[in-house]
Amino acid sequence: MTDIKIKDGDAVVNSSGQHEMLDDSDALFQRAQICIGARLGGFVYDRELGSYVREIDSDTDYARERAELVINEALAEFEDTHAAVLQYGEVIKLTVTIGNESRDTEVRLYGNI
Repeated sequence: MTDIKIKDGDAVVNSSGQHEMLDDSDALFQRAQICIGARLGGFVYDRELGSYVREIDSDTDYARERAELVINEALAEFEDTHAAVLQYGEVIKLTVTIGNESRDTEVRLYGNI
């Protein structure tokens, strides 16, 4: 898998004006991050991409646990992919596992993409 590198919600462009690319596991982990952070139904080319995680009030009981359930539901379509939420708030800190590789990451909640 190959994808354009996204940072802070924007495509990354190198010094020669070309988009930076990701491949293999880096692209898969980015795909998972985008799926978690994007609002479900907000991507015009794929209305199934995204999650409802932003609808969970971080001040309620079991918000972290609910966020983990919603995130894993969104990731269910991706083969051998799941997440463990470490902290839930404006920024979600989590461990994403794809196959045999795990990475600690932060996800910011995007609007429509």
